[in-house]
Amino acid sequence: MSYVDLQATLAEWPYDANQISVRKILGTDGSIRIQMRVELGVLQMEAQGCPDGSRPHGCETHLNFHLQRLERHVERNGTSRGFVLTSQQCHDLRAEASLFYRRYVALFVLEEYEDVIRDTNHTLTIFDLCRDSGQEEEDRTCLETFRPYVLMMNARARSLQAEREGDYSSALAHVNRGIMHIKGHYEQQDMLHALDTSEELRMLRSLGSELSRKGPKNPIAMTQRALRIAIEKEQYEEAARLRDMLGELCNRNDVSA
Repeated sequence: MSYVDLQATLAEWPYDANQISVRKILGTDGSIRIQMRVELGVLQMEAQGCPDGSRPHGCETHLNFHLQRLERHVERNGTSRGFVLTSQQCHDLRAEASLFYRRYVALFVLEEYEDVIRDTNHTLTIFDLCRDSGQEEEDRTCLETFRPYVLMMNARARSLQAEREGDYSSALAHVNRGIMHIKGHYEQQDMLHALDTSEELRMLRSLGSELSRKGPKNPIAMTQRALRIAIEKEQYEEAARLRDMLGELCNRNDVSA
């Protein structure tokens, strides 16, 4: 076995404590891999499947293995009731979630939003499975602390992907849906105090405000608002002009629809 000194690689790619440094490389086998520069070296992850390249129980991931188990259980029993994950199985799933966390953070920096959505969905499914099937109370609850963060990352990725495609309406909808899911989580966990202090909610609200400023304005809604103001101020000539403009916009919208 030969060993390679990484000093030249580390010197060529210096560590910066003020930012997450990530890059994609082409492996010697032709596969794309993701590298992240950390203080003591470089982390390398597979771009597909399990980030560490393992195949637990011959499956792509631990989650896939246990979902197959759950599917067989439902086929035999007609219900998911009675399906249980041992503490060791929950531990393995938590370790897998940690690996996926590192990769979806790296993918977010690379602006690979569709893959961020894939990995955060995977992580949320792990959370759900442990919550619903963990044998021990601790296994059912310990991941819930991290759910708002993963929901936030999922919503941000969906929103930014929609913005990239020029669909500002969907981008805002993804932000609002993420806020709704996080609020629902806090309410379910009896953590109403977090509604005012949550960093995840703050980040999504900030993104929503930014999208509202950047996105194209709705000319019909803007004209309707201007018309109401003109009527309130008894500016009847201006109101008549705006009413005609509104009619033209509505007719144009009907034609384009």
